[in-house]
Amino acid sequence: MQTAKNWLEKNYRIVVISFIHVLAWVLYLGFYATAFIQRGDNLDYRIIFVLSVILTDVPVFYYSYLSTIPKLLVGQKVWKFLLITLAILILYPLSRYGIDLLFIKYYDGELAPLTIISTSQFTTVFGVRALAALFVIAMAGIGKFTFDWFENARIRRELENQNLLSELAFLKSQINPHFLFNTLNNIHTLAYKKAEGAPEAIMKLSELMRYMIYESDMSFVPLSKEIQHLKSFIDLQELRFKQKGIVNLEVTGDVKQREIAPLLLLPFIENAFKHGYDLNKEGAIKATLHIGDEIAYEVENLIPSTDTLLQKDVVGGIGLENVRRRLELIYPKSHTFLVNESSNSFTVRLTLKTHE
Repeated sequence: MQTAKNWLEKNYRIVVISFIHVLAWVLYLGFYATAFIQRGDNLDYRIIFVLSVILTDVPVFYYSYLSTIPKLLVGQKVWKFLLITLAILILYPLSRYGIDLLFIKYYDGELAPLTIISTSQFTTVFGVRALAALFVIAMAGIGKFTFDWFENARIRRELENQNLLSELAFLKSQINPHFLFNTLNNIHTLAYKKAEGAPEAIMKLSELMRYMIYESDMSFVPLSKEIQHLKSFIDLQELRFKQKGIVNLEVTGDVKQREIAPLLLLPFIENAFKHGYDLNKEGAIKATLHIGDEIAYEVENLIPSTDTLLQKDVVGGIGLENVRRRLELIYPKSHTFLVNESSNSFTVRLTLKTHE
């Protein structure tokens, strides 16, 4: 049972296309059976009529569908395509006529009105069957272009998804070196000053890197782990500044069973530490994280009132611009991202719908 399921998943598109082809032929032959066979015609004639249609229409359809249309018409060899089509319009009625004669000669049953058609209405029937051949070729063209359009649309979607995944992976890969570069600089400062917090800072960095390397590869992570990662980063920064409580982080709401894209909260705090002002005091950075129907996340830090240019590299740099693009890719139309700069503060606000 599992083998059949795996085969079906692997060949799903082929099965669907084959089913559509079979259904189309059933409807087509059903149309022939109702439109060109009279109620009073005998069963033998009905069977022979449908069989002759199958023997001529199916080859013409798939020859056009698989060969002349994709190789000649699509391949810009229009004149060659028209010549082959003209040949089909001549050979198709003759083939049907030859099949009719074979059935009349070798079949013992009653085939009227097939006998009448083959003997006294050749010219009229020839024209009708030429139009029937043209109809079959047209249906092959419509079918080919329709299936190709859906196939091309599927390929475009796959390429777009691959491009988005590649871009997302690139954006995420930028976070690790950016974060590591800043943190190593901080630890170097602690070590240079022979601060007691250097060993603890290295341990904190180890925890952070373990999360970034082994857990952030997933599309979404538990919100509780992301918050813990954020708190570990804050602890590491406060070791650097030798000041507790620099970040006033307030988390409200139920974080259980909630998920978020990894490494999404960190750049807000990292940006505040990098560009903040007067960080050697408690509450220099205010951060709130409220979990309800949506996540509401806000980080505010002070900036020098006389030099707001310090913040101008933020929006266009790796940090918040990276976050902005990741949000567009991961949470399209389900987030808001606002940056507000006043005379003495810089605030970033994020709201998003999360995965449960």
